Amino acid sequence: MKTESLWYLGERKIEIRSVDIPDPGPEEVLVSLEACGICNWDIQSYMGNFARHHAYPFSAGHEGVGRVLQIGDRVKSLEEGQRVAMHELPIGSPGGALLARHALRRISEVAVIPESDEPVINWLVEPVVCVVNGIVHANLQPGDTVAVIGCGYMGLLFIQGLNRYLTKRVVAVDVDARRLKLAEEFGAHTIIRPESLNRSLHSTCDVVIESAGAPEVLEPALSLVRVGGSVVIFAWHHHDYTFDLERWHVNSWRLLNLGPEMNPHFGDLYPRAISLMANGTFRNQKLVTHSASFSSVKELFETATSRMDGYIKGVVTFP
Repeated sequence: MKTESLWYLGERKIEIRSVDIPDPGPEEVLVSLEACGICNWDIQSYMGNFARHHAYPFSAGHEGVGRVLQIGDRVKSLEEGQRVAMHELPIGSPGGALLARHALRRISEVAVIPESDEPVINWLVEPVVCVVNGIVHANLQPGDTVAVIGCGYMGLLFIQGLNRYLTKRVVAVDVDARRLKLAEEFGAHTIIRPESLNRSLHSTCDVVIESAGAPEVLEPALSLVRVGGSVVIFAWHHHDYTFDLERWHVNSWRLLNLGPEMNPHFGDLYPRAISLMANGTFRNQKLVTHSASFSSVKELFETATSRMDGYIKGVVTFP
C-alpha cells in the first residue's frame, strides 16, 4: 500500500513523500500513526548534522504512537484498534519510520497502551523508556542525593521518576527559571542556576545526571559529584572535551554513557514505562508545549530548533 513519510534532505530541508509500505506478514502489525514526538535526534537530522551517521536523504522518527490497523495471520496478542507504542528500527527498514502516517512492526516490537481519556500527545512512551533505562543503570541506591543538570524535556522526566525512587534529595540545575519551577513542581528538593552553585553543594551528590548536552555543564557536573560517585552523561554531545584522567582516577568517579544502545534489552522496558505512565509517575502534561499536524511540520521544526515560545517538547499529530 501507499503511505506518506517525512524525509530529511539536508540542512533545514524536509519533505513529505509518498512511499510504499509492505502488507503485514504473519507476525506483524500495520499501525496507523496518531502522534510522534520530535527529539534532539530529529532536530540534529533537520539541521543537517547527521551525515556522519547516515547519508541524506532518509526517513525516520522513533517516538511514535498509533492504533493497530491490520494484523498478520498469526497475531493473537493484539487486536485491530488497540493503541500501541512502537520500537525504533534501523533507518531504511521497510515501514520503520514513525514520522509517517503508517508503520510496520513485528508483534515483539509494539507495546499496548491502555485506553484512557488522555490526549494521545500525553502518551509519548519512548522518551520515558530512555529515562527508565537511565534510572535502572545509573548505579542509584536508596537514600542517594541526585543532581539533574539540564531541565529540558528529558531532565524533567528524570526528576519525575527520581521523585518516586527513594532518593534523599533531588537537585535541579538549569539556566531557565520556568523550567526550574517545573522541576520544583515535579519533586526537586533544590532548584538552582549554574552560576549560583556554591561550595555547600560541591562533592555532595552520589549521582549527577547530565541532561543538557552543552560542554559548559560538564565541569559543574564534576564539581557536584562526591568521591566514588557517578556522573551519567545522558545527553547527546556534539563536541570534543578534554578530561583530566588523573582527577578521574583520584576521585574514583564512574562515568556512564546511558544511551539506549548500551542496553541490548532496551525494548523490554516499554511495558514497564507504560505502567509507570499509567500510574502517574511520568506525565507529559505541561511538558508537551508545541504540536503541529503532519502537513505543517516545517514550522514545528523551526520552533524546536530555535527553542522559541517556551518550547520544551514538540509533537507531530496525524489527523
